[in-house]
Amino acid sequence: MSAIDLKSRTLRGVLACVLAGAAWMAVVRSVAAQMTITGRFSGTVVDTSGAAIPGVTVAVVNLGTGLTRTVTTDARGFYVVTDLPVGNYSLAAEQKSFGREIRTGYHIDPDARVTVDFTLKPGAVTETVEVTGTGETVNTTSGEISRVVDAQQVETLPLNGRNYGQLVTLMPGAAVTDEDEMAVTTGLTASPFSVNGIRSDQNLHTVDGGFNLDSGSNGSLINNVGLDFVQEVSVKTSNFSAEYGRSAGAAVNVVTKSGSNRLHGGISEYFRNDYLDAVNYFSRDQVSGAAIKPPLRFNNPTWQLGGPIKRDKLFFYVGEQWKYLRSSTAPVKVTMPTTAELSGDFRDWKYNTLKLTKPASAPAGCTITNNVLSPQCITADGAAIAKLYGAMEQQAASFTNTGTGSNTIYQNAQPFDSREDFARVDLSLTQKHNIYLRYIHDEFSILLPSGFSCATDVPSCPEDRRRPGTSYQVAHTWTITPTLVNEAKINASWNGQRLNPVGDSWKRSTYGFVFPQLFPNGGGRFRNSIPDIMMSTFQTLKGQSHALLSPTTDIAPGDNLTWSHGAHTLKTGVLVIRNRKDQNARSLYAGAITFTGTGSNSSGNSLADALMGNFNKYEEASDDPVGHFRFTQYHAYVTDNWKVLRNLSLEVGVRYQYFVPWYTQANNLTNFDPALYDPSKAVTLKLDGTIDTTKGGNPFNGLIRAGSGGAPSAIPDGATRGLYQGQSTWAPRFGFALQPFNDNKTSVRGGIGLFYDTPEGNMIFDEVGNPPFSSSAVFNTASLSNPAGGAAPKAGGLSISAIDPNLKQAYSMTYSLSVQRELPSDVFLEVAYVGNQARHLMRKPDINMPSIATMLANQTLPSTQKATALDALRAYKGYSTINMFLSDAISNYNALQIYATKRKGDLTLTGSYTWSKNLTDSGGGNEDVRNSGASDNIEDATMRFLNYGPALFDHRHIFVTTFNYRLPSFRSESGFLGETLGGWELGGLTQLQTGGPFTVTGNSTFAGLTLPSSSRRRADYLGGPVQIDGPNATQWFNSAAFAPAPDGRLGNSGAGLVRGPGLYKWDFSLRKEFGLGREDLKLQFRADVVNAFNHTNFRFSSQTSELVNNTNISSGDYGHPTTAGPPRQIQLGMRLTF
Repeated sequence: MSAIDLKSRTLRGVLACVLAGAAWMAVVRSVAAQMTITGRFSGTVVDTSGAAIPGVTVAVVNLGTGLTRTVTTDARGFYVVTDLPVGNYSLAAEQKSFGREIRTGYHIDPDARVTVDFTLKPGAVTETVEVTGTGETVNTTSGEISRVVDAQQVETLPLNGRNYGQLVTLMPGAAVTDEDEMAVTTGLTASPFSVNGIRSDQNLHTVDGGFNLDSGSNGSLINNVGLDFVQEVSVKTSNFSAEYGRSAGAAVNVVTKSGSNRLHGGISEYFRNDYLDAVNYFSRDQVSGAAIKPPLRFNNPTWQLGGPIKRDKLFFYVGEQWKYLRSSTAPVKVTMPTTAELSGDFRDWKYNTLKLTKPASAPAGCTITNNVLSPQCITADGAAIAKLYGAMEQQAASFTNTGTGSNTIYQNAQPFDSREDFARVDLSLTQKHNIYLRYIHDEFSILLPSGFSCATDVPSCPEDRRRPGTSYQVAHTWTITPTLVNEAKINASWNGQRLNPVGDSWKRSTYGFVFPQLFPNGGGRFRNSIPDIMMSTFQTLKGQSHALLSPTTDIAPGDNLTWSHGAHTLKTGVLVIRNRKDQNARSLYAGAITFTGTGSNSSGNSLADALMGNFNKYEEASDDPVGHFRFTQYHAYVTDNWKVLRNLSLEVGVRYQYFVPWYTQANNLTNFDPALYDPSKAVTLKLDGTIDTTKGGNPFNGLIRAGSGGAPSAIPDGATRGLYQGQSTWAPRFGFALQPFNDNKTSVRGGIGLFYDTPEGNMIFDEVGNPPFSSSAVFNTASLSNPAGGAAPKAGGLSISAIDPNLKQAYSMTYSLSVQRELPSDVFLEVAYVGNQARHLMRKPDINMPSIATMLANQTLPSTQKATALDALRAYKGYSTINMFLSDAISNYNALQIYATKRKGDLTLTGSYTWSKNLTDSGGGNEDVRNSGASDNIEDATMRFLNYGPALFDHRHIFVTTFNYRLPSFRSESGFLGETLGGWELGGLTQLQTGGPFTVTGNSTFAGLTLPSSSRRRADYLGGPVQIDGPNATQWFNSAAFAPAPDGRLGNSGAGLVRGPGLYKWDFSLRKEFGLGREDLKLQFRADVVNAFNHTNFRFSSQTSELVNNTNISSGDYGHPTTAGPPRQIQLGMRLTF
């Protein structure tokens, strides 16, 4: 990473913020963000007899900045003060003829609804009531389910990699989907969790209410805000008000720190070293068993400074952090060929019964004797494939040169560097006008040996991922009158992500590939890359066709207005979202070769076929087009918090959202519309999977281009620019809070609401790679020496991506009923039932898969044709796979959620337990997980009900606790004992979670027909227990309970029958603070221990798909885990504060 001048970067950021704010103010009066970062106080003022006192003056003062707001009580003695910034407050109530009562020690969190009642005594007596150490307060005004991780937890909890995202997993209903927090940090992953059964890419992430997601995936952050800049993290999980929209899941809002009247700051360094860590269970040599401990170095220096520029008027907070990480990926076991097999010697083949036969298409002079290929059998491209696999094996952490499954371990080095600059200025122009400007810029560089877009465990496509992210935010609060407040923000954020290959290991020339490309002069940044190579039994290798280009920009202005009128607190607002993203199609322009070991040109083994250059399928795209994607959305809402009675509040609102689909500026999108497909104009496919050009027909039958004009007339135009219609949606919300005992200590709350989701951009990005903007040629059963077979008639059906023209907007209907109670000894308890019903969820099946009846009717075809006949049997002739996004999937979630806290004196303790059930008929973790169609009932995608079962993130039991305890021993001692043994603090975090569901699959043929390489059929369940006692690394479930289904019928096993490994993790933090002569000058030492008991958290090969090799009967990994989460890791830190 290039050096960036510290001072100039920060000053440029602040100046840019000021200029942006000035320009914006000149255009519109005020604008607003997507999420509220202010809170409110409300309550009732009564006399000693309980009678309401109207006309009482209530003053609220921010203790950090001096901000003061004053209101008067109405005829019922009720008051409300809205739009208060996060901070600590005191309140005072007074009226002539009554005394003055002052209350201190209250804190406002984002969107907090804090109730503070006053009882005034007659006369001129002033009474001060100090509230200290208050924790969770009973919510008596709304029905939402929400939590706040406060500043103390942000600072004290042991967070591996110091990533705030882990804090969300402390919430009831949050299921962890990736426990490797360091990997999450380096990937900027936004949601390594699912909340209340909602897909992980349906969560909303904001910073100070401003959008903080890459809209392409809805799954990675623009800015990964450093912990030293985080004041609090607010998480709303169910039934929040109509003010919140854009996503259907949880709303996660990071509130950044700001300056105050007190100058304060700090400098710190956190570091890790592999010498302090344990060894991952799988980080051992396959033969000797010796530990393989890859180097790890982590350094996280930071500094921050905040305070007043002018007391009570102008404040600043600035800082920077760096992260330098030298580490390796988690060990992953894969299956690779032996050196003998790569040379053509298959005598020790152990995976199945093998008898190689010489195909008619074998090279001249080739002979096969006792499963050994003669040297003449191996072509130049076959030798290149062998050299490529051999080179990858040399880069493995451990390789066992025997023909057994999972014989190779990869633990690739993955260096990571990042830097973040933060600046915020708060200005109180008057008591009525407050403005803040906030700037964040971070950039990182990470070397990915096995690629980011390639998504493979083998380092065949190394990439350097660079991603600078910038966010500006300008906010203005105008207190027009004590009861009328306008809050406003404009947020602009963008990243400039680029991924480029590293070294020469990805190039064709490195290995000697000589096969002719079909489009040698076509597009694509890295056409000289190795092709993708897929073969049965062995690990897939991928090239640089997948290299990503994806900068994005999001601008969101709006306006919120709050009016307190009697018993009503009305709030209304508008929001406009403009997003742009440029992304390439990642077409297979470097080629993709599939070897299945079947077909007329096969020897009976996929690797032997590869050595001879005989493929089952070859695919290559002519170009890698770029789409300049754009969308604009419009949101508006109105909500009323109505104090119906002193002990009953209702919150009623509705949100309007107009969703405009993504489109490209150049209209270079093509879609397949089944309604436009004309069978009478279809091409004819032969049983070898190739098009018979003598019969004529339209190869683009059913395709339609976006917009009008422009591209070749072979494909008609006229489709909506975004390929489906924009939609207006109305999302009503209702909540209530009832105090049955009218004591502010018990509240019965509930609500129901609709939440619409903004689909991720990845849903439409692939359509830019469809014809005519990129042509994809497919050839079957030929040789690499001439992939096209010498003639165009060898062309096969097109494989395309599509979107249902009638796509609907996904939504979730959430509902809850809860009881909150303040118990003795400062214990807060909430018991809640939480549920939701999601509809119109996305899935992506192959809609062109032949029906079960069609495949059964053709099971008598000759065996030489069954390997290639699938495309000829498809309904839409001329096409191979048509992976189409449909919006017909559903899910439901029901849970008991219990949350408790105790905060008193030296002890802070929180605990939560979730008992839930999450079912769906499309169990993916996000909208794009079905992109291969493999997990969407590949045998018949129309039979969606066969997929109904537990969702991927259905973890039935989740238990989380946190604590922080200031040890009292020797704290009051002076001298040596006090300095060394006093002042210690101990903190901790425990996460226990049962395993998620996985589906058992079997062979890849049906009725003798060879299904696509990504396809897996359901296995048969034979009976008996599925889970076993004492699961371990060699046997996790009863693998004997399943068998491949007979070739002529569907497998009878249900979705998600196997439960994978769970999560059991105990983290601790030990801290000691030393005084340095001045009261405010302190030095803190801390040691964080993650997974302190070194419990091995086994994992299957993927956390984002329920179909893995570990549950694939034909895989060498079947029945046992192949990777594990992080072992015990220790992080040390020193921090100087003043």
